[in-house]
Amino acid sequence: MQVRRSGRDILVVAVGVLSAMMFVGPVLAVEIVDDPVQIDERAAQLVQTSNSLCWEMHRYHQQQPEFQQTYRQAKEIWTKAGELREALRAGPVETDQLMQQLTEIDETFGQVEATLLKWGNGDRSTVPNNSGPGQRTIVTPGTEVDLPLLSIRVGRPQVVVTEDGPPQLERRRLHPNSPGSKRSLERELASVKVALDYLAEDAGMVVPPNATEADASATSKPVVEPPVPDPTLGDPQKIPPTAKGPATVPPSKKD
Repeated sequence: MQVRRSGRDILVVAVGVLSAMMFVGPVLAVEIVDDPVQIDERAAQLVQTSNSLCWEMHRYHQQQPEFQQTYRQAKEIWTKAGELREALRAGPVETDQLMQQLTEIDETFGQVEATLLKWGNGDRSTVPNNSGPGQRTIVTPGTEVDLPLLSIRVGRPQVVVTEDGPPQLERRRLHPNSPGSKRSLERELASVKVALDYLAEDAGMVVPPNATEADASATSKPVVEPPVPDPTLGDPQKIPPTAKGPATVPPSKKD
């Protein structure tokens, strides 16, 4: 038996379906980051500054109290900032997810800051006495031939090691702001705070107005991955490049 529906009944059903769709739509909608490029740039600054802080801690402050725990927390900031950049590249990032990540990073930074402000000068016995000659490694394309028919490439890049020149400006004594000092550590910490404040501000979080554009200049120095001070965190990484060129000797843990 067939049931005939009038035009009015069909219109009522259509209006009901449309109303249901309009009601469900806003509930299922989620807000995503509308400018991932800006957030990525700020996250990159946080990666660089937290990386530099980790190296400052690892080189000069391993003898400080609570070093192991605080170093792990500092590297956690570096790790989460890198994960945020990866997420932005993988696809849309929800605003709520971004806020949660930034809240976790901010809480971790607060713990690191509270500990580092108690530390004094570190072990500065390894600070070089001068800006003597260093080696720079230059990689050039070299003689490389591509054979597409055989799906092979013959040759390899050429590596050239050059000297930077004679020693200059020998130290008579260490400056209070030299690497390994309390002031140097505080500067590294301040750079991380500035980068984190800018990231939170651009993400829409409420942050105190203590970050200035002048302080942002401290976030521009690139360094390599932070070192790992003990076997429980993995294998040590290479020492980062200095102004004189990259070193290739992995850092050793002090007894």
